[in-house]
Amino acid sequence: MRKEFRIRPAKHDDLEALCALRRASILATTRTTFTKAELHAWAALDTVGALRGRIDDRCTLIAESTDNLQASIGLQLDSREILALFVLPTAQGHGLGRTMVTAIEKLAVQFGLLELKLSTAETVIDFYRTCGYQICKNASLQPHPRTGLMAMEMRRHFPHRQTRFGRIIAALHQQLGISPDYGYRFRLKLQPECAHPVSIGEDVFSRTQNLSPQAARAWHAMRNAAATDGVELQVVSGLRSVDYQTGIIRAKLDKGQNLSQILKVSAAPGYSEHHSGRALDVNTPGFEPLEEEFENSQAFRWLMDSAGKFGFGLSYPKNNRHGIAYEPWHWCLL
Repeated sequence: MRKEFRIRPAKHDDLEALCALRRASILATTRTTFTKAELHAWAALDTVGALRGRIDDRCTLIAESTDNLQASIGLQLDSREILALFVLPTAQGHGLGRTMVTAIEKLAVQFGLLELKLSTAETVIDFYRTCGYQICKNASLQPHPRTGLMAMEMRRHFPHRQTRFGRIIAALHQQLGISPDYGYRFRLKLQPECAHPVSIGEDVFSRTQNLSPQAARAWHAMRNAAATDGVELQVVSGLRSVDYQTGIIRAKLDKGQNLSQILKVSAAPGYSEHHSGRALDVNTPGFEPLEEEFENSQAFRWLMDSAGKFGFGLSYPKNNRHGIAYEPWHWCLL
């Protein structure tokens, strides 16, 4: 009977289970040229710090069943590399390994990557060949930089995985002079435009704003809960199209602003969470919209304590991994 698996991004709560999966998978390895001592040394490596970083980037995927964690795989954005594909022996034989490779490739495409590399043991080369990977030119078995075990470097180019939206954004970025590595350098994923937006009423400027149906429901629930606690949340901006975001960038360029500085305060077209209909900018009476002083408001303190209960998170905290300026007003349904 074929097992059913659910693939999702790993969370920090999964760290202990991820480490246990990794260790169990390594020590259960039988088809290998490595000695038991080498396998135990590999299993004992401290990878928690690296795992935390990839979880923050939402670049570790896990497969779980009704039982427990069954498989994991990671994407290292800086090196554009597949890392840490582990499948429990009891979950093998169901095509799960190949499914995980496909899932991480699709994730890579969302960051603008159309090619990935990996370093793998000799016994797993044939598996990766079935996934479309080829041994790199002039490659040979070499000690892996992290594990020290002998590994072969392989690579795959998969432009066919790019979506129509991705191709449109790539062409637009070329026109604007935005580097092709924007997505993975800023650790931002493509955000296709919301297909079925719904109105959430007027913003502070009397403009009608929209969100995705799910985000709209969450927003109404959060706003009402805040009101019950004596906090008034106002909408400043909701759904924004790619064209709208492009207009923001072009207007700043026309004023003579430097593109690199613009991209520190405005996400590039195609990568703004506002496109998805899941994000909104908020304010409260007595504060200027879209100003850092919002962090001093009772509304911001309430959001920091309670927004997570409704599924919203602060996208750009201070010193965030995206290199985007601190935006205490920008909240997105996770």
